[in-house]
Amino acid sequence: MRHAQPQPIRNKIDLADPSQIRILRRRLGISAGDLQRVVAKVGNSIAAVCKEIEPQKAISATEPTPVQIESPSPSEVGVAASAA
Repeated sequence: MRHAQPQPIRNKIDLADPSQIRILRRRLGISAGDLQRVVAKVGNSIAAVCKEIEPQKAISATEPTPVQIESPSPSEVGVAASAA
């Protein structure tokens, strides 16, 4: 007699399923440890985990990167002044 394999719940994260963890890690761009910490914090709902992760990704993406401005050399300043 064949037993039906239980279907996973589509909107819940099963941390015992390695393929589901791999898919979510790639989709969210986080490590397995970070995923486990977020699940422990907000629960195993995929929507809640995504909602928790997105603001963190937005904050890290909007941090300003240092801009290095090179000052012109004295010879370049003289060339620009004589050309004008």
